[in-house]
Amino acid sequence: MIYQISSDNIEMSESMQVLTKEKFSRLESRVEQFDPDSVTLRVVINSVPEDKFEVKVVANINGKEYFTDESHSSLEHAIVECVSEVIRMVDKDQQKDWEEIRKAKGKV
Repeated sequence: MIYQISSDNIEMSESMQVLTKEKFSRLESRVEQFDPDSVTLRVVINSVPEDKFEVKVVANINGKEYFTDESHSSLEHAIVECVSEVIRMVDKDQQKDWEEIRKAKGKV
């Protein structure tokens, strides 16, 4: 996976980047069948009012784009919510693809 982790209004620390990559590693098993260069994650972490963090993610997985954003007072929680949402979207699409293959084979 190719990562692009940035911020518009806070200085990104090494620990923030490591945390982001660590949490998004949950996605790796869902995309291991694709070329690693065809999976890119753009993660933007910003500070927003009320002492919260906003995390926006654009995941491009084998040509299909997924978008999510979450905000929370804990950066880790906001990242985890984004990871969970991307995984839900990818799983839903993979299930849909599997059902289409089964229909094409006349198994349904």
